[in-house]
Amino acid sequence: MSVTERDAELVYAITNRGTVPEPPEWWRGAVFYEVYTHSFNDTSGNGYGDIRGVIEKLPYIRDLGVDGLWLTPFYPSPQEDNGYDVSDFRGVHPPLGKVEHVQELIDAAHERDLKIMFDFIAGHTSDEHPWFKESAASRDNDKADWYVWADPAPDGGPPNNWISSFGGRAWRWVPQRAQYCYRPFLASQPALNLRNQQVLAEVLDNMRFWLDMGLDGFRLDAIQCLSHDSDLRSNPPARATENPSVGGGPNNPFKQQIHLFDRDVPEAIPILHQLRRVANEYAPQRVLVGELADVDSSRLAPKYTIDNDRLHAVYDFDLINRADTLRDWTSMLNLRSRYLMPGSSLNVFTNHDSPRAVSNLMPKACEAGHSADAAKLLLFLQATLMGGAILFQGEELGLQQPHIPFEDIQDPWAKALWPDFEGRDGVRCPLPWLRDAPNGGFSSSDEPWLKVPRPHLDAAVDVQEADPDSVLAFTRKLLRWRRSVPMLRTASERIFEDTPAKVIAFERDKSGESLICAVNFDMKPTELTLPRSSLQEQFSSGSFSLHEDRLTLDGLAVVALA
Repeated sequence: MSVTERDAELVYAITNRGTVPEPPEWWRGAVFYEVYTHSFNDTSGNGYGDIRGVIEKLPYIRDLGVDGLWLTPFYPSPQEDNGYDVSDFRGVHPPLGKVEHVQELIDAAHERDLKIMFDFIAGHTSDEHPWFKESAASRDNDKADWYVWADPAPDGGPPNNWISSFGGRAWRWVPQRAQYCYRPFLASQPALNLRNQQVLAEVLDNMRFWLDMGLDGFRLDAIQCLSHDSDLRSNPPARATENPSVGGGPNNPFKQQIHLFDRDVPEAIPILHQLRRVANEYAPQRVLVGELADVDSSRLAPKYTIDNDRLHAVYDFDLINRADTLRDWTSMLNLRSRYLMPGSSLNVFTNHDSPRAVSNLMPKACEAGHSADAAKLLLFLQATLMGGAILFQGEELGLQQPHIPFEDIQDPWAKALWPDFEGRDGVRCPLPWLRDAPNGGFSSSDEPWLKVPRPHLDAAVDVQEADPDSVLAFTRKLLRWRRSVPMLRTASERIFEDTPAKVIAFERDKSGESLICAVNFDMKPTELTLPRSSLQEQFSSGSFSLHEDRLTLDGLAVVALA
């Protein structure tokens, strides 16, 4: 596979984007709430959030005004990577509940008109999975080819130079087979060989198990790793600026390669076709949202969503990881506006793998004591840009990123790359429900898996529900307004390029209906010229003034005009 072949897929995606019909699909432009299961609500007192805890808080999720929720992994797992190392795709990790609780959750969500997606990890398992134990035992068993195995190089080392996202070689020696096994993430997460049709059939049946219970779809983890170069060729070296979307700190060795042969390969497309066929077997429509990480997602997203035989939408890290300047954002937003179908991407400003949005994207505002206004600005932008959105739990409270001491860290990625990388525990801290309750009302346990940071208690749900000017109150108002403007789900977008340095402004347009949105990232007032006059306020936060086509925004103010 050459660079030319890879780009041919992208050219096809861009030139054929118009072949997707104008859709009435429920998922297009929807807003989902990400529930980090371990940290949401513990009803059993064991220190971990659980399925019943999600059921208990469904009224809270519904009242935010979202269309649905996405639940992170709850499957049986050794918990080396908080459930992303699955040992059984058809069960529930005992501390989190039982399968019958999952059915209760699906039914309860639907009773409240909420759609529900589960995380699904198609590309790898735990090395404790029975499949891997059998595959690793010998070269001639029934599952010998179910994972990615390779003989050593002539010098006895790994077959190529591939690096794990978590740092270090992506290959691990297995003496029973006298071979290396490919592990793109943790050493305990071996990659499945999805080109083996037996393996893929089992994976598809595992998806059907949950879809048969009424699940509305899946968020597919790390779709850039569904396959790999069949010849196992080594990756070329990268220049320092070629991997801006890769996490793990500035010195992560993963950044030192162009991931031409271990990420985003053409061999993955037929696998996507089969995943989509399973979703299409069900009515009403079930959705597949693919996570794109470790790659230039804005450029590649069209390839993964084109036509009706791949993903419905993509979820990526580009807006999270390229926060250096607003011009970087403007460039990416322009790219999306030109090449993505409206609603086929989900705007994500943080998630369980990245820092809290307000601390990551607007640190100066936080340092100046304006974190609440900054949080409102980001929520407005996330809700009005083209596409849908995924709101990570706690963003509706404007939570800032806490510092986690090394002795309290649970994240294996942080342990592998410390001190260069503080890891993901800060964003994963339990949600604070009650300011004055033990563990912020998250759990009655004396030893929760992570502590609620002291500063988060002052931003607890009960505190904000009593404050009409809180970030939580703003979120509810914003998402109710968004629901009243249906064109925001599927309207096209034009990013204004001739704006002040710290302003993002854009126009959403559909069938003659238009909405102009502007946000001021500066803490000082700024002025811009709009493309026309006679506009009226539709939604705002902070102060602004409008005189004909001249708009003045106070610091951290936002406005939507029509």
